[in-house]
Amino acid sequence: MVKEELREIIDRFDMNCDGSLTHLELAALLRSIGVKPHGDQIHFLLANIDSNGNGSIEFHELLSIIIPLINQQQLMDIFRSFDKYGKGYITALELA
Repeated sequence: MVKEELREIIDRFDMNCDGSLTHLELAALLRSIGVKPHGDQIHFLLANIDSNGNGSIEFHELLSIIIPLINQQQLMDIFRSFDKYGKGYITALELA
C-alpha cells in the first residue's frame, strides 16, 4: 500500500516523466505538503537521499528514506496506545 502511494506521489510531481524527481520537482512536492524549503535545504536533502549521485531521486531512494519513517511512526503510535498516562514509558499496570 505505501509503495503504491509513494509511486503516485512521484508520478504526480515528475514533470518530465523520467521516473525520478529533480531538485525543482522535489521542491514542488515539499511545497505541496506545506514545507517551504530554501535552495540550500533542497540541495542538502537531494544530496542525502540521492544514493547513486545522479542528481535526482528515484523511487527506490525515496522508499529507503520513507519506509523507516513510516515504520517508526507506527511503532510510536502503538507505544502511545499503551502509554495511557503519556509519561514516555509503559508500566506493568498499563500493560494489564
